[in-house]
Amino acid sequence: MIGHQRDIMAALGIDVWIPKGAVCQPHQPSAWRDQAPPEALSEIILPKAPARLAQALPQFKAEPPPKAEAVPEKPAAAEAAAPKQAEPAELVPALQISAFSIEAVSLPHCVLLVDASHISAEQQQLWKNIQRAVQAEFHALQWPFAWPNMQDGRGAASYVQGFLDALSAEKNVLCLGGIPHLQSSKCIQLASLQDMLDQPLLKKRLWQFMQNKIRD
Repeated sequence: MIGHQRDIMAALGIDVWIPKGAVCQPHQPSAWRDQAPPEALSEIILPKAPARLAQALPQFKAEPPPKAEAVPEKPAAAEAAAPKQAEPAELVPALQISAFSIEAVSLPHCVLLVDASHISAEQQQLWKNIQRAVQAEFHALQWPFAWPNMQDGRGAASYVQGFLDALSAEKNVLCLGGIPHLQSSKCIQLASLQDMLDQPLLKKRLWQFMQNKIRD
């Protein structure tokens, strides 16, 4: 190498110059991690770790259940003032009574009543003769009542009284014998149809009541 070339290479900072045909050792780049010796790995065993971990965990104590508060008893006056529930009314069974029939004829100033429940053929004939003797309107009452919800025997007396009140406005009531369930005190009790059959003179008395207006 000539001196002029070395001066140029020295100016460039090249201290060593290797000829082109010279054999060079292979260069192996190395870093710090490659040069550092391998570290020996050892397993860390902590035998008392669970005990320490248990000590580190907070200890929770079981709290006792809350005590039930005592409810103060109500005074007797408060219980008396409290409204009581209405008890259901007991169902009273219907009163069963025997069937009956009442027939009536309405005259201008009186009304004749007859118990036709068990009337015989002879009594029926006499009753028809009485109706033919005068001009009158015929009426009849039958029990039990036609409506199923109004067949309680306790209402039979009211039923008979209502039937009579509808016919006897400002009239006298003549009863030929006993009349079932009749509680009126304004009726005049006369002989029954059977009594008049047995004693014909009783017909004359009935005729007198029918012809004459009876004063109160």
